[in-house]
Amino acid sequence: MRAIIVGAGMGGLMTALALRQSGVFSSIDVCEQTKEPATAGAGLNIPPNGARLCHWLGIDLDGGNPRGEEGAIDGGRAATLKSSRQFNDDGSTSERLFDHDTAAGDGAGFHHMHRLDLLMCLHKRVMEYGPDSGEPCPINIHMNNRLVKVRQNANEVSGSFSSGLVLTGDILVGADGINSATLELLWPHPRPRRWTEVICFRGLIPKRDVSELRTVEGKPLKNNPINSYSMDRYKTDKSAVTTYWVRGGELLNVWIAHYEPNSAEFEQEEGDWFEVSNDEVQQQVGKSFAESPYRDDLVALASGIVGPTKWGLYDRDALETWIRGRVCLLGDAAHPMLPTFGQGAAQSFEDAAALSSAFSLHGSSVATALLHYERVRHYRASRFQLSSKFAFDHLRARDTTEQKKLLEGIDERVSPAFAHDKRGGENDDWIYAFDARDIGGSLPEKKWGPWEFRKANKADHAVAQQKLWLPEKSADGARGITREEVSLHNTKDDCWIIISGKVYDITDWAPHHPGGAGIARMYAGKDATADFGDYHSANAVAHMRHFCVGKVIEQTASKSKNALAGAKRDRVG
Repeated sequence: MRAIIVGAGMGGLMTALALRQSGVFSSIDVCEQTKEPATAGAGLNIPPNGARLCHWLGIDLDGGNPRGEEGAIDGGRAATLKSSRQFNDDGSTSERLFDHDTAAGDGAGFHHMHRLDLLMCLHKRVMEYGPDSGEPCPINIHMNNRLVKVRQNANEVSGSFSSGLVLTGDILVGADGINSATLELLWPHPRPRRWTEVICFRGLIPKRDVSELRTVEGKPLKNNPINSYSMDRYKTDKSAVTTYWVRGGELLNVWIAHYEPNSAEFEQEEGDWFEVSNDEVQQQVGKSFAESPYRDDLVALASGIVGPTKWGLYDRDALETWIRGRVCLLGDAAHPMLPTFGQGAAQSFEDAAALSSAFSLHGSSVATALLHYERVRHYRASRFQLSSKFAFDHLRARDTTEQKKLLEGIDERVSPAFAHDKRGGENDDWIYAFDARDIGGSLPEKKWGPWEFRKANKADHAVAQQKLWLPEKSADGARGITREEVSLHNTKDDCWIIISGKVYDITDWAPHHPGGAGIARMYAGKDATADFGDYHSANAVAHMRHFCVGKVIEQTASKSKNALAGAKRDRVG
């Protein structure tokens, strides 16, 4: 069998190695639209659930020379940090140690890396299986090739690329990122992007410069990162600064985010960036942290960034399916997520591992293998996609006392390891001890849901669900409702959503929901099936019937227009 992979980023290269490992394919071609690997993005984190998969494929995250040449094809030169620290406005500091061993006991570890270093260590491993290596199932990389056309039939799929290259294979994997050409070509109506009203600045400071940082008054910093091999975090209600070491401690990664309500959309394309001056970054930080005791420290950090860049953050709702015939999506092309959970790269690695296992199990049965891949991956990836949205405080309401008790009673951590103002309990095994290679021995009857990933006691969940809030009078669910009518109920004070063909009025339920009331802002008036259709347990689905006002009915354009006009009149009256 032959595989075509679109995109030679982290997910694409990982997929090439993983599919080769499956033992099913005879050749793998990877096509990348850029002329050379991109350096944008600065730092990232590979947590244990992603790192153990890298170890499985022989990817050297930690090796290499931290003081070596920029862009060298080398080991990943990761920094293995001791802890995350949070500096609070009252002058106190909290610290959380990174659990590098996890419940899996394999020492997979948290690896903080420069994005380019990760790409280069992936390239290094892929080159060991290049066309001249003499190894079975060679991996060919074709740079400067953007996908422009896809054709497929019952027996094969072909991709045409901007250089004139045409490749034919048994499967085509779209691993081409948030602006995926594969998605654009085969999914004619993708979920629209949503502006989060958050801009961020990113950049790096060499270690030698960090030690010399001074405030504008020439004073040493209160908390200079040079004194701690850690991730450091500062927050206000609308802004955040995170720093951590990469490249074996030779570079300090700086990430600065700011939420500006009702701001104009970012002036670049989604996922794009441009360079800005240090003055702009300093002014934003000084304004955002004007009342913070650490303001001067943070302004000094902003002044030291070499070549800072500015980004606009967008998110998208989940896709209901990642498969079109012999084509599947993977990584950011399938489930782009905000950087707040630190799972973007790891989830693309998990996709690659699950896809490999699916082909190892089902061989040349392409349709079965791709369906198996989607069924075991959709819920988990969508959950991180959703959780990364609500890690931004402005995208979710504060938890009530009732919600906090429910979440803590379940003892399931719903925030990343480095978060100090966590939600839920402390057990994070479902996040970091997870092994995406384990997909079961046969095709699941349906998409996996929460219980396939939880080790917590079901009895604890049952007790918690008995305490869920109920309305004085349950909805009868008897109405037939058009999508257009649902779209009118699109605010937090009048919030209807569609899940699996049923319409729910969650206006009164949202403030009591264990997941928080943020759903009212994110999904009001919309179909949220892709995000929540396989998200809830059976008990949760049973509880939702109390809020079901009816079922979706599809109408022709003329009938829909009349129904919408009538619904508007009813609302006005």
